[in-house]
Amino acid sequence: MSSNNRTFKFIFLILFFGVIIGTVLSMLLSFMLPDGVVKDFFLMYQDMGWQRTTLNLGVVKITTGFVFSISVCSIMGLFTAWYFLRYFR
Repeated sequence: MSSNNRTFKFIFLILFFGVIIGTVLSMLLSFMLPDGVVKDFFLMYQDMGWQRTTLNLGVVKITTGFVFSISVCSIMGLFTAWYFLRYFR
């Protein structure tokens, strides 16, 4: 794969792993940082998506839902992955 011919799947995969690494970093910081404003800032998150909804048709019950939890550390991981994609070809 050449550096100028990156596929959408490859870019999405790298950015997805950046978010995952940011989330793992957030979990590690939750154990390491003392209680206070800094810990609250790094562990603050916002849920985006739709909550679980159940459709009961009598015979079949269907439950759907999809939620992203976006935190400061996951955004930092996303931008770090973007930096590696952009500048390390």
